[in-house]
Parts: sequence; C-alpha cells; structure tokens
Amino acid sequence: MKIKAFVCYFLLLGCLSSAAACGGDDEGAPVPPPPAPPEDAGSGNMRVKTRGENLYIAAKMDGERDIVYWFKRCMFNELYTFYRVGIVRNTASEPIRDPSREPEIELNLAFSDNIGPFAVSGYGWCGANHSYKEGQKVRTAYNERFSVRANDRPVTGDVTLLADSVTVDVVNVILDPSRPLEDGELRDPLCRETVHYRIEGRNIEVSASHLFCNTAPVTIETYYGMQSMFANETQTFTSGGAYTDWTVQSGVSQFLKGDYPEFRRFVERNASAYQSSFLLPGGLGDHGMLGDGDIVFIGNSSAKSYHKLISRKRFENGDRIAWRGVYTWFAEPLADDAGLFCYEGAVAGRRALFLDVRVACSRMLELPSGLDARRFDLLDANGDLRVEASGKSALRLSAGGPGGCVLLFGGEDGAEGE
Repeated sequence: MKIKAFVCYFLLLGCLSSAAACGGDDEGAPVPPPPAPPEDAGSGNMRVKTRGENLYIAAKMDGERDIVYWFKRCMFNELYTFYRVGIVRNTASEPIRDPSREPEIELNLAFSDNIGPFAVSGYGWCGANHSYKEGQKVRTAYNERFSVRANDRPVTGDVTLLADSVTVDVVNVILDPSRPLEDGELRDPLCRETVHYRIEGRNIEVSASHLFCNTAPVTIETYYGMQSMFANETQTFTSGGAYTDWTVQSGVSQFLKGDYPEFRRFVERNASAYQSSFLLPGGLGDHGMLGDGDIVFIGNSSAKSYHKLISRKRFENGDRIAWRGVYTWFAEPLADDAGLFCYEGAVAGRRALFLDVRVACSRMLELPSGLDARRFDLLDANGDLRVEASGKSALRLSAGGPGGCVLLFGGEDGAEGE
C-alpha cells in the first residue's frame, strides 16, 4: 500500500512559531463580506437559513433522518460557534424546509465549553464558557466578528438557500486573567483566536489558531482544544487509546500520552446516534506540547469528553499555535460488531473511512458506493492494522491486535492500494 503524506496548512507554521504583529489579525482572518446571494438561491444538498446572527443548517444524515445545526453567540463569553446539533425525522430525499426547526433528538448543546479554554498558571481559566475567577460577572473573552459563506459565496442578511458546503470564519479575543481589571473589566488580550468551521453533511471540520498578544509572558497550565458536548452518551470508544471496545460511560476516565502516544480519536454513542471527535495530525494534534506523563484524553467529566493539547508551556507575545479536527455524527455505522467498527465521514472535502479493529483479524470490508478501494490516502493510523485493496470495491483488513486508521478517498491525490 502506497501512502502519501496528508499535509495540513498549519504544518507550515509548526506547532509554535513567532508572528510579527501582536495587535493585528491572525493570518486568514475573515474580512467584511460583500452583499449576500438572493433569497432561495444556490444549489446543493444542505438547506441554509440566516436570521440575524443565527445560522441554521439542515442536511441529510441518512434516508430516515436529517441533521440540523444552529450557530450563534453562546456560552458565558458569547463566542460564535455551533450551539446545538440535533436530529429531525425526514424520509424525503431533500432536507427539511425549515432548518431552524426544533430537533426531535438533541445530540450536542454548548451549555459549557465548546472550542476549549486556556488555564493560565496562577490566574485561572479564560475563554469559552469561563468567567474571571469563575465569578460569573466578568468576561474573559469576546467575539470580534464572524462571517458566513455558502458554496464559497458570502452570505449576509436574512436569507434561505441551498448549498453543498458552508463555512464560518470567527475571530475571538481571549483576555488575559493575569492582568489587572480596569473599571471592573479585563482589557488586555492574551491571544487572538481565529476559528474556521467547514460544515458539510454530517461533519463539522474545525481549524483553530491562536496568535498570542500578551503584555507579559504567561504559563499555560492547560489547554483543551477540541471538546465534546455529546448529549446523553452511554458508552465511549477510543481509537488507539485505553478504551478499545465500547466502555460504559461510568467506567470512562482518562489516560496518559506516554501510555497511548498514537491516540487522536474518540467516539461516543447514545440511544439514538454516534459522535466522533477526530483530532488531525499536525500542529497541536501531534501532542508535542504534552509530556509522556500528561493526560491526553479526559472522559466522563461534567458530561464532557475532550482532547488535551497543552500542559505547562510558556507563551509570549508573537507565539502562535494551531490545530485541526473533525466532528462527525451518524445514526448507523457501516460496521459495529465484536471485531470491527467502521463509519464514514468527511475530511477536507473528501470522503473519509474510519476503521478500527478490536481484536486480531483477517477479513474483507465492502466499500460504500462511489469509493474506489484502489485509490486512497492514509491520513492517520495506530496499532497493528494493515489495509489493502481487494479489487475495486473491497478492502482486505488484517491485524495482530487492536488498531485503527483513517482513509481518504476522492481527489486527484489518491494513491493506489496494493
């Protein structure tokens, strides 16, 4: 099997690099968009609706269900992100007419941290849902601006349209809790947080970067970047982690980077659906800012699970960090038996197959329609799993024990499997 490297934009930056400007925008920050497309314009398999700051999206989850998203300013600091994800029953071939409809099943609700906060050593948390010294009075971050694009066309005003992809660009300012209050407020920035969301079908891809603008150096005690607010989870599985089979939620805790150095993905399930949280390799996703003795995953913590990305690192003005991850929701996996767990998602606009074997095996896997087993890229892998093409429509899986991988299909870069 030939493997081609999957290069993410932030690998060019490295895990930590210097920046020339402290007070200016990070690279790639959104600019004020031009006029929106007309009402009911566009084409695609997702229905998009904007009303004020509220962005609603409906897409087909499968033949029986739609997935619905609601983006808005939320959490204590009123940062713009996906607030609610849910399911609506719909057997029609197109998504529901009104994406703002209340979901019948709630999958994710940002009642707490979503895209993670920073803990500044000696001064407490800032960003996301955290108030100054947890007093519920003083904000530790604010949203500077956001913009929305559908099929790469700017969207403004109140519109309803169809699209194949939607992107949301957000700029937040995280305030420095180590600095003194001025007139009862934090004024000095810790960093500028730039987040790019790509919504495509059952997936939200997140690209986050932080440009530090702090007046004096600080030590970041902890940074949780990619967090899960999956509702009513009953079991968790960690690919390349401690929980290599479905583990009842009460038995899920945490594990260390040194024990599971290849871990990057966890999946939760409840009575209705699954949610996958995949941290891509590159940048903070390589866990270079964690030591072997640091926790790399935390589950079953105040109804949340999350990746840990930074532990006890010093940052000063001009430093920059970045990470990238994909949330995927589905009601029915391609396989979930005693030996194999497999589901489909999307990464960087390409169809992705997530494969995990729980025991030693040698078996075949028939691919979903439209995927060519002879052409794929290997994005991530752990454990002892080998994947080879068996003709055009099937993969041969062999493993001496637990292992997992993420395969990308489509695009011009697909390598042939041997």
